[in-house]
Amino acid sequence: MNYFPLILTIVFVLIGLRTISWHLQNWQLREYRWDRMRAHLRTKDGQINFCNLWFFKGIFPRPHKSGRMIMTLGVLLLLFVLSFELVTKQGNIPLTLTLILWERTLFLTVFIAVFITRIPVEIARKVLFLKAKRIVKNSNVTRIGITGSFGKSSTKQILIHLLQSKFGAENVLFNPGNENNEVAIARLIIRNAEFFKKGKFFIAEIGAYRRGEIKGVCQFVQPHTGIITGINAQHIELFGSQKNIQQAKFELAESATQKVFFNADSPLLREIAEDRNIDAVKIPLALSTAHNLTSDHHQSTFEIYGTKMTLPWSGAFFVSNALLAIESARECGMSVDDIAKALPKLPPLDRALNMKTLENKATLLEDLYSANPDGVLGAIQHLGTFEGKKIFVGIPLRELGAQAENVHRKIFTALEKMDAEVFWLKPDFSALGKEICESQFHGDDIEVLKKRASTLKTNDAILLESRLPKTVTNIF
Repeated sequence: MNYFPLILTIVFVLIGLRTISWHLQNWQLREYRWDRMRAHLRTKDGQINFCNLWFFKGIFPRPHKSGRMIMTLGVLLLLFVLSFELVTKQGNIPLTLTLILWERTLFLTVFIAVFITRIPVEIARKVLFLKAKRIVKNSNVTRIGITGSFGKSSTKQILIHLLQSKFGAENVLFNPGNENNEVAIARLIIRNAEFFKKGKFFIAEIGAYRRGEIKGVCQFVQPHTGIITGINAQHIELFGSQKNIQQAKFELAESATQKVFFNADSPLLREIAEDRNIDAVKIPLALSTAHNLTSDHHQSTFEIYGTKMTLPWSGAFFVSNALLAIESARECGMSVDDIAKALPKLPPLDRALNMKTLENKATLLEDLYSANPDGVLGAIQHLGTFEGKKIFVGIPLRELGAQAENVHRKIFTALEKMDAEVFWLKPDFSALGKEICESQFHGDDIEVLKKRASTLKTNDAILLESRLPKTVTNIF
């Protein structure tokens, strides 16, 4: 008996299941959005992976279980049943060829399934937003919205700490991590309906990829206070233009009913703040507000309202964010003395520029959250404060559109000036990095990185930037 056709069939079915899982994971990582998938496919890395035959990285990609994922799988199953029924009626196509064609066109089948599931998802979203709006409508909880191209999470973390120190953790609700889209915020409100009857402060970090999304969140959050941390080219490929980013972030200011604190050192933000009239009181805050600012590797000190403040994070970048949080805390009823006592007890950063001392006494700077131009350049500036060897490990920034080359040129130039060794783990902009950093540019050579890491000592530092693979983070 010839078992070869059966074995071949089983092999291609397994490969097909793996391909389905890979495509589903890709869509899930990009929140099932075509604009984000399109931006990904414009990168060299995206094109290489998408055109790969069967040798995708990893043994078996595993997308996270979710309602949208289950719906998509259900639609896929229906599409497979219909397509195979159609093929079998033909009766003259070899099974092996059918399976190969099926596997090679799975990208299109998954796309159709994702598109179909968008319909019930949109209906569910509208219902979710209405429920959240009803909960907030009659609440006396003070609602604070935070947005911006960069600095949202650190500003939120500082403000949460200050308010909890004064009013207690039970009186401060906030969206955790990067759960900052419309659906995540609405679900948080619905899950905490009781809080909106007796709590004091709700802090919502709001992210967006296009105009109208922040406005959509504000329609059910109904913020009293808005905080806008700054604007740059982050996600410009999705927004379409820098002007669209400016207008999108300012939707929070237009929705706030009382006050809007914004970073006056951000030219793009200052420009639109001067251009637009809003009902809330606009309060610009520049870094120059902080007098006698000094920073070392572990903290920053400055004076405001004649009082010395100690921020246990290093760098002017975080001081700018602290100023926004401090002013918002004062608006919520905290005194300057209360703030000065609480600020030094601020815990380490959850995700941005977390500092650790390695066994060889070198310093590891972990900036492993989603990267943006200002955040990366700020982290590189901090790397430059170390006296010894400097190593940078990173990947390309995404969704920067026409500004991508200019942004990466700035990054490589800053690294070249401090004579840092550069490890770049993706193909995009590798040629540019090699051109600028020359012999200090090592590309994705992990073995060289391991050797360099083993030779580090006191006063040396290594910066891990953006969402790096575990093969790299596990080295440290």
